[in-house]
Amino acid sequence: MNKSLLASAVLLSAATNLMAQTQVVNVPLNYNFNGVVHAGENGNPDDPNGYRSISDRGLDWTQGPPGAWSNYQLVGQPGIKDIVHIGDRDQRWPFDSSPNGNNRGTQPAWLPNSDQRNGQSTVLSTALTVDASTKAKFIYMISDGGGSFEVEFKFASGGSVTGTLSGPDWFGGPYPGTDDFDNGNLGAAGLNIDEGTIDLGGSAGELVTEIIFGNASNQGAGYAIFGCNFEYTSFVPPTGVNRIKLNYNFNGIVHAGEDEQPDDPNGYRSISDRGLNFQGGTPTQTNGVFGEYKFITEPGALDMVHLGNRNDRFAFEASTGGNGDVGIAPNWLPNFDQTGPQTTVLDNPILMDASSQASVLFHVSDGGGAMDVQFNFSDGSNTVGTVSAGDWFGGPYPGADSIDRGRTPNAASLNIDEGTVNLAGEAGKTLTSISFQNRSNGNGGYAIFAMNVIGCAQCANTSAQITNLGGGTGPSIATSSNGNLGKDLDWTVSGGSANAPGVWLIGVGNAQPPIPVSVVLPLCSNGLVHVQAPELFTMGLDGNGEATFTVPFPAFYGQGLCGFVVTGQHVSAGTLCPNLSDALSITIGN
Repeated sequence: MNKSLLASAVLLSAATNLMAQTQVVNVPLNYNFNGVVHAGENGNPDDPNGYRSISDRGLDWTQGPPGAWSNYQLVGQPGIKDIVHIGDRDQRWPFDSSPNGNNRGTQPAWLPNSDQRNGQSTVLSTALTVDASTKAKFIYMISDGGGSFEVEFKFASGGSVTGTLSGPDWFGGPYPGTDDFDNGNLGAAGLNIDEGTIDLGGSAGELVTEIIFGNASNQGAGYAIFGCNFEYTSFVPPTGVNRIKLNYNFNGIVHAGEDEQPDDPNGYRSISDRGLNFQGGTPTQTNGVFGEYKFITEPGALDMVHLGNRNDRFAFEASTGGNGDVGIAPNWLPNFDQTGPQTTVLDNPILMDASSQASVLFHVSDGGGAMDVQFNFSDGSNTVGTVSAGDWFGGPYPGADSIDRGRTPNAASLNIDEGTVNLAGEAGKTLTSISFQNRSNGNGGYAIFAMNVIGCAQCANTSAQITNLGGGTGPSIATSSNGNLGKDLDWTVSGGSANAPGVWLIGVGNAQPPIPVSVVLPLCSNGLVHVQAPELFTMGLDGNGEATFTVPFPAFYGQGLCGFVVTGQHVSAGTLCPNLSDALSITIGN
């Protein structure tokens, strides 16, 4: 890194303030109803802790929440409350007083009061700031004719604002449904999920502390609210996107020369009965799709993280020469059982900030499904997000079939899905490892191809350091920066002459040896300039004899800045000779 790079960094940091980005914050809702059928919840209408319909049918999430809404925090586990319900289910379809074997169940233990028509409240564990760009988004459905409902946002100031959302009848949409009331039989007509937006920009400066749902227009309907996001389109510099080097455990993509060799001990194997065909290049290489991700492009290498047990469904042959499509167990697979957590320890830990999120590319065989992604931090804590996908069959990416033979002519194409987990709530923590686990579809194979995490990469072997180099003749100098990678750099001078004109000298490294002021001004015998090949930034002292210069950290340089020294020194006008502050260097690191 040299003088011009620092100048570019400063200019880029300023320019990025003009770049709009959308930050999504998932808001955990206070669910009051188990109204979605997850795996194992159908066919048991009287289970005291089980599923109940908000009307006469429901959504089928036995294969996981729909991937189309993976940007929301949705419930993927059975046996727990998974929606905010507005309505009174018992009023329209009364619960049975005791089990009697029909499709309507008894009132469940988790529903002490069936009247949930008003005042369904979520108190936020962390208040959310509202700025001019803030929008609250919700996904929901409405039974029996559709309608509208109100959402009230309460503020820390004591005020509030209310918005209205509406939707059509839930019937006939693209999402799998169930029928038969609380029996939740699978295979019913599809249902709608609607998304509504409330603009909160008019309340900029407020802090949202509570969200309340109520005042439904259709008292004969049930309302189900699944998720809530707050979106901010702020003028902020981008944070670094880190391509994660995953701990790949499976060669499950057909690369050049890997087809038609099912018994190659080091070759391709399917996670089920087919796989992706990258012989013509990855989606990044061929058409720019997923260009921000890094795929494995070499043949004969592990190229995915597999979650599952391939041997359960298509058992490997004991020796060569058997089934022409099923291969022998490969050398790179010492343990068939990869159903447990598959963990990647990061080479370079990543510091989370308010814009952090993780995105992952994957697909799921044999019906699709959901999986948990656990993020582990240096302080011993963790957080878990759930991503889901539909069945892998029939997408836009070239496929290979015939199990381990990997035949490519006329093979059906496959899907690649993208899931996102918001990590803004972990700001300030350092991510050290990631685990993929808890697949919802025990018959499916899960293939994780690539992952990115937004945040600031931590330096591998460099410690941050603040050093006063001396050389001053006037104001004192200090910094509030700790030098950590990803943090802004700043220098402040104080104790100078009020309103004196001045200039900051900012440069990379420090002059060795320093340059005496007398070299430039022979009459001035004191003062040393420590800044090497400085950039000059005009900034005089204020009425208190102080000035502060800040370099917003150009996070997109990432690890490349570890170990670099940036030095600041201020020069202000004096009676005869300039007043020089000491020079203060900041070494970027941990």
